[in-house]
Amino acid sequence: MQNEGNNLYIEAIKLAAGSVQYKNLSIKNTFIEAVSQLYHYYTYSENIEYLNVAVLHIQAYLEMGFPYEDGKGMFDCILAKLGTSKELKFPTKFYEIKKIRLNKTQIRSVIKKWPASPHQKLKIEDVVTDIIERIEKREIGIFYYRNVVMGDIYELIVNEKENLFHDLSRGIFYTFVV
Repeated sequence: MQNEGNNLYIEAIKLAAGSVQYKNLSIKNTFIEAVSQLYHYYTYSENIEYLNVAVLHIQAYLEMGFPYEDGKGMFDCILAKLGTSKELKFPTKFYEIKKIRLNKTQIRSVIKKWPASPHQKLKIEDVVTDIIERIEKREIGIFYYRNVVMGDIYELIVNEKENLFHDLSRGIFYTFVV
């Protein structure tokens, strides 16, 4: 699997793992459990490809903004078996966790240009206020914000344990610090 092929696999993994949110399950825990299960398959079969797939899951996990430290023991073990390390495989500068304070200025900074238009359902101020209210109230669900002028779509995911804000156009995930 080469890099461009890996990107397709990683996007598919993120999409599949992200679907558990519809049943109010933790995306982060699902990733860690999936990686653990792949390691178990490797130990049973000694097929190295299970570890290679586990690395793709780890990369997807990191790209979604989850902290390496939460799965460090398992992740380090897998990388060591493959003869590499976190520092070599996942450079910090690329996989930094994007945490944002839950305030109007910070939220506005992650949303691209949002021009006023009669076709827009919500003004930018309304979008920002809606995001803050849903997170503060822990309103469980998945909410979409569409910029009809620019074509950008944003997804807010709120459940009991975590919140994610996904810029679908750029493929960037953020989490809000309350």
